[in-house]
Amino acid sequence: MSDSDNCARQQRARYHLAWRWHFYAGLVVLPFLLILAATGLVMVYNSSLASPSGPVLSVAPADTVHDASALLYSAQRAVPDGRATQYAPPANSQATAQVVFDTAQGAVVADLDPYRNTVLRLANRDRSVYAWAHRIHGTLLLGEVGDFIIETVAGLTLLLVVTGLYMWWLRRDSSSGGRRASWLRWHRSSGLYAALGLLFFLLSGLAWTNVWGGKMVQAWGSFPAEKWGPVGLSTDTHSAMNHGSQREVPWGLEQTPMPASHVGHARTPLPLAEVQARAEALGFGPRYRINLPADSEGVYTLSANTMSGDIRDPRHERTVHLDQYSGEVLGEVGFADYSLLAKSMAAGVGLHQGSLGPLNSAFNALACLVVIFLCFSGAWMWWLRRPSRVSGLRAPPRPLPPPGRNGMALILLLCGLAFPLLGLALLTGIALDRLYLRRKELLPQSR
Repeated sequence: MSDSDNCARQQRARYHLAWRWHFYAGLVVLPFLLILAATGLVMVYNSSLASPSGPVLSVAPADTVHDASALLYSAQRAVPDGRATQYAPPANSQATAQVVFDTAQGAVVADLDPYRNTVLRLANRDRSVYAWAHRIHGTLLLGEVGDFIIETVAGLTLLLVVTGLYMWWLRRDSSSGGRRASWLRWHRSSGLYAALGLLFFLLSGLAWTNVWGGKMVQAWGSFPAEKWGPVGLSTDTHSAMNHGSQREVPWGLEQTPMPASHVGHARTPLPLAEVQARAEALGFGPRYRINLPADSEGVYTLSANTMSGDIRDPRHERTVHLDQYSGEVLGEVGFADYSLLAKSMAAGVGLHQGSLGPLNSAFNALACLVVIFLCFSGAWMWWLRRPSRVSGLRAPPRPLPPPGRNGMALILLLCGLAFPLLGLALLTGIALDRLYLRRKELLPQSR
């Protein structure tokens, strides 16, 4: 056999090995990818046209403006069974003020007219369309088990992208005819142009997961509270300021302990109106929010970040903690204080959510539609390739002979080492593949 023939056989073997893993990964993730893309579309639509608590309300300006303490009192009267956790001042002269409550039924948002001190709307944010889509997108409504599944799916989707690019590189100049070949060209072209965007969504999404994100990347990239100096620390972390499944705290602060107020005798917490005045004196505005103390050791937290949609430029992110009794600044974190990973997430989270403007929303919606097309086109190509009246999955054939110097094997090894749940899924896939092949060898062969 000539060297050229041997080279061609080796290339075919490498292609078939990549195709086989591409098929198996796609088989597992296809229904989940459709769910993620569909819920992504719902969230992009809702976040671009409204807020997580419903359509944006506006008010008619008047001469009298009630202060934050009066507005908080009116909101508490409207939600007597809730604990006020957050206050968002009006962002402009026609905007409402908002107070968020933790209740037994979930996070309830009260929209108030700051001129007339009236509650215009009470909305359960945890029961909105956006909240349902967000929970499905993050956990499939299965809690930690769902997070585990989503992380595995994200890892396998990463493998899909890598094997797809590898197959395109091996056969980038190939062309053929037929109905399936036409679908293959569309599938390959869509995947090729969407690959970079998909990698971004996958990696930024994986950073929120429990294993690769929470145990490895986020733990290493979080802000160290020791930088604040000799400040008492709470047993709570910044993640306690999130409401339900919705993330509002910057990624690089979620695992950082909260500072604690100095508790003294006969000390009364500062009124909310005074805290707002201090926030404006510190340069906060027009869009920011004040998280209220959860207990006697809690602090007032002033924040403006891309995670909660207050600002669009991550370089202006800022979080300041005030002692609830004296108003003393106990700790401050800005974008310059973030680690490199935290800066990357601060810049990427707005893009991932589609909250950086109409162009960003349109791009994310297009990305979701491309994923849906890739899922359907991949399934349709399998159906066209699958012979009629033949049972089984009809996976791509195992390469014979096995490829020699195999770049695909190295790619699989690196991906498995980098992402633990993907590595576990790969080992499971190899074991099932071997068992399937052994079963086929033991079955009687038809004549």
